[in-house]
Amino acid sequence: MYQTDQGTNFGKWTDTISQFMYQSSTKDILNLISIPNKVADYGGANSNMKSYIPNLITIDIDGTKNPDIHDNIINHKGEYDLIIIRYVLHYLNDYEVLELFNNIKQYHKGQVLIIQFTNEDLKSKYKNSINEFKYFRTENQLEELLPHFTKIYTKDYKVTKEFYLNRLNNPNGINHQETLNGYLINYD
Repeated sequence: MYQTDQGTNFGKWTDTISQFMYQSSTKDILNLISIPNKVADYGGANSNMKSYIPNLITIDIDGTKNPDIHDNIINHKGEYDLIIIRYVLHYLNDYEVLELFNNIKQYHKGQVLIIQFTNEDLKSKYKNSINEFKYFRTENQLEELLPHFTKIYTKDYKVTKEFYLNRLNNPNGINHQETLNGYLINYD
């Protein structure tokens, strides 16, 4: 069976969309904020973000990616100056997203950076996303779930057939538009 998340190799593909999503856009978004000393990457266990933030602490429920802390991010508690949630919210249903932010609000005093793609053409996104079950959202649907935020980044791009071949082993993927957004939440 094809493993959709591919363990520690996740996000390391060489197609232009993967390069944009997992490298260049991340660098651009991180340049828009100050990076403090104690940073947690919720759901980023394969450590892709450590190339940008070496002291990053990864928290993930998927042990195959070798996270620093093996835990469920929905109810994880830890003291961090910044929490990064990158490409995670589509793994959670609406109730779980709300539960995640309610949990963070209970203990976190600092910033939360959310990096997430949205799709206005959900039909195309779901059609391409074989071998997985996810909760894709329009920009409005996503923003309705977020606590008070500031949008710091937005970029439209075209997801290609090659991305779906690399990411999901889908040889029949079709190109479609997508938007990448960066949001900053402050808990003081």
